[in-house]
Amino acid sequence: MKWQQHVRDVTGLSCWQIMLHMLIVALLVMGWMSGSLVRVGLGLCVLYGVSVLLMLFLQRHHDARWRGIGDVLEELTTTWYFGASLIVIWLLSRVLPNHFILAAAGLVILAGPAVVSLLTKERKLGNISAKQRIRR
Repeated sequence: MKWQQHVRDVTGLSCWQIMLHMLIVALLVMGWMSGSLVRVGLGLCVLYGVSVLLMLFLQRHHDARWRGIGDVLEELTTTWYFGASLIVIWLLSRVLPNHFILAAAGLVILAGPAVVSLLTKERKLGNISAKQRIRR
């Protein structure tokens, strides 16, 4: 077994994803040490937003090569969503003085995609007749 496959089996992440996480942590630490953590956090959030928009555009492209790049960006944005959402919550805490509003925003940011995903799955399952659900 190749060592890259062993790393993927153990961690669930590919080597490039692990390197990306380490780079982001290094950027955040450098921003904290230099006193520019807000700007670094904003830059990372903008970079994440651009990645999501590129992913949405490229996944619907007619060329298979561009769709492949869109799939890589989907894996990247899925992996990085939690970190980006924590940065957004931290940035909001610098602006919002009310802890209840901040907690509600954090709940929407962190749990929102999961709830939307579950609701769309339920709606898709509602369109299937009872005979199609049970196979014997």
